[in-house]
Amino acid sequence: MSGVVGAAIRGFSKKYFGKKTSSTISSVKPGKRLKEKRDIQDSVVKTKDKIMSGLPPEGKVSVRTNVPLKNTNKNISKILDKK
Repeated sequence: MSGVVGAAIRGFSKKYFGKKTSSTISSVKPGKRLKEKRDIQDSVVKTKDKIMSGLPPEGKVSVRTNVPLKNTNKNISKILDKK
């Protein structure tokens, strides 16, 4: 009986504990054109602030909800990545 149990354990260990692969991130590539992206995003924020300073409170809420700054920055980043 002990031979059968030993074979089962050996088969189990090969299947589940045999070859180990790492699922962790081994390296991260640095971003490209980060300064350019940051400068453009800063200019967009400044322009948006100038526009919003002249709007009534309802207009400011409308701008913030319809054109979130996060989405604008993502789109700018995508455009620059395509270049």
